[in-house]
Amino acid sequence: RSTTILDIETGNVVWKAKNLPPDPQTLLQQPIWSTSLLFLKDSQTMASGEAYKQVRLYDVRADSKTRRPISFTPEGLLSHRVTALCQVDEYHLVVGDAAGELLSLDTRILGKKQKTSKSATLGRYPGPGGSIRQIKRHESLPLLAVVGLDRMLRTYDIRKRKQVDCIYLKQRLNCVLFGNDGTWSSSGKDSEMDGGMLIDDDGDIDQEDNVQDYVDSEDEDGNDGDSAVDQDTEEADHDQKESDQDGSIEDAASQDSDDDEEESEETSDEDVGSDED
Repeated sequence: RSTTILDIETGNVVWKAKNLPPDPQTLLQQPIWSTSLLFLKDSQTMASGEAYKQVRLYDVRADSKTRRPISFTPEGLLSHRVTALCQVDEYHLVVGDAAGELLSLDTRILGKKQKTSKSATLGRYPGPGGSIRQIKRHESLPLLAVVGLDRMLRTYDIRKRKQVDCIYLKQRLNCVLFGNDGTWSSSGKDSEMDGGMLIDDDGDIDQEDNVQDYVDSEDEDGNDGDSAVDQDTEEADHDQKESDQDGSIEDAASQDSDDDEEESEETSDEDVGSDED
């Protein structure tokens, strides 16, 4: 399980790592199981994360005289299997493990002894609650993106190791990538760069989002149809009321005419009776 570098064109092995010397007391060889690899920016050093709670640095130059690790983390510094590595600057390395711990290491302090001081760790990034799968640094801004099995996408300020944002993405995540379309640049007037960081004017990252009620287009069409039907119904009712009023007026007029006819008939009967007398 030793780390091996191959030539892509020829498929030949150009470099192969060697394990650490056996323990002088027990004469037991330390187990090797590389779970994460990263070429550092100088292209001469490679970092290897081990399943046995260790990070090793190798000199991978073709003319290098050693194949053994040039430095590694001491025992007890890491508590779980290493799953992700990311270089944030020349000497700082961010390590993620299977338990969700995110540590920042100083590669200058790492030594060649198992009992090296634990001061190599610079601090811990808070937040992740599941196995970390990938760590990515922004090319120009001091931002770090982390994804893992807790289904969260988290971004951090590298300088303060403070969480900037956290988004729930519903699925177990394995990869993350920053886009180069200028989304993170300060092009808008509502935001400004503070030492390379994109922040809001109020500076409050915990503020609540303004959420508007979602209205479906079908509902809008249905509401428009209902309003049209209601309007037609109101117009029909109004016409019915007017027709009823007109009918009542005609009934009253006919009633008055009937009364006048009855009065005229009574008058004519009285006149006939008086003539007979």
